[in-house]
Amino acid sequence: MTSLLRNVAALIIAITILQLAGGLLGVRIPLAFVEEGHSRTALGLIAASYSAGFMIGAMVATALLARVGHIRVYAACAAIFSVATLSLHFTDAVWSWGIARMVAGASVALMFAAIESWMSYSIGTRVRGEVMSVYMVLTKGALALGPFFAFGYAPIEAEPWMIAAALAALSMVPICFTSTAQPDPPKAQPLALVEQFATAPAAVIASFGAGLVNGGVLALAPLYASQHYGANAAAEFYSAAFVGSLLLQWPAGRLSDRVDRRMVIAGLAALAALASFGLALWSGQLQAWSAILLFFVWGAGALSFYGIAVAHMADRADAGKLAQSSAGLLFVWASGSVIGPLLLGPLVDLFDVAGMFWFAGFAAVAVCAAMFWRRNTREAAVSKEEFAPQIGTSVAAGEIVYGDEDAASDAGAIAGVTNPR
Repeated sequence: MTSLLRNVAALIIAITILQLAGGLLGVRIPLAFVEEGHSRTALGLIAASYSAGFMIGAMVATALLARVGHIRVYAACAAIFSVATLSLHFTDAVWSWGIARMVAGASVALMFAAIESWMSYSIGTRVRGEVMSVYMVLTKGALALGPFFAFGYAPIEAEPWMIAAALAALSMVPICFTSTAQPDPPKAQPLALVEQFATAPAAVIASFGAGLVNGGVLALAPLYASQHYGANAAAEFYSAAFVGSLLLQWPAGRLSDRVDRRMVIAGLAALAALASFGLALWSGQLQAWSAILLFFVWGAGALSFYGIAVAHMADRADAGKLAQSSAGLLFVWASGSVIGPLLLGPLVDLFDVAGMFWFAGFAAVAVCAAMFWRRNTREAAVSKEEFAPQIGTSVAAGEIVYGDEDAASDAGAIAGVTNPR
């Protein structure tokens, strides 16, 4: 295991550094955007633009990796991401922010695709879960730590953009200097979303629900924290959600190995709903520590069930289509991440920032109800794949731990949408 981790250490370090920038921007973007005088509806459009860019990047990843190789794709996209981030300081137009964030989303998807298909190529089946555990802890820890890299800066100051861009550029160093062999060019597979819904409807519903809830709330939660508890509380809020997920995802996943995974998803969604309703009902009346604690609970529930949905799909999909299925769930998650912010922005403009928690609560209740419905409609899987942690923004993590050997040896079909031929 130690020697194996050395083989992929450069890859994990690169993404961890990149996620520091992601965590920083997750807090800084909404605060700076609203400081410029824009509405929450416009902020929802910016968040949706990033998710749309992520989908586009995942769709073209296979062709680009096959054409120029993993190192070049990662290095080029890290440079583009840095420029797109710096450009946010020089403009306040909604359309230019939308384009910059779409470009950034596509770049991040391509960077994840390059790293994760490389990891799939480099690690064996028996230790995939252990490697992914290390990967998840470090990357989610980076998302939680990232906001504090710009702690104390005013929203419109230049330094946070510069720090985020520098981190993205720095993430190129371990990739460019690694001695680990690059994978062979990947092969694409079609998504076949209708077939995947027929295979595991609960997994598809939960993946869409995760994107719908998490995309909008994470984009707007810093505004809630800043409005009620000051700008510095935004970093604490954002960090608390990822720490909650980091602590609960693994035990929840292990529990799902022993009981019906749909019931574990339902329990996590219910936990997220209760925390959301608490934040909505007592908006502005809570002490800072109690509001942060509730958001910690929300993150523990809402940010944890996507990985279990991927495991549920792996339980039911044919062995030769596991990589295709995990790619399909990513596409469904990303589509929810586009729709969620578009719906939440107007709601927040109408009902104040607390409106996002009403939306998140009812959406989580819908996911919970859907899991009970599917449980009463269809029996649990007879045999299960052992759970391994997943990251909601991961392009190929599901394939790494659940993909079949042929897919892994070929470095997999990243998003399975395009055919390089």
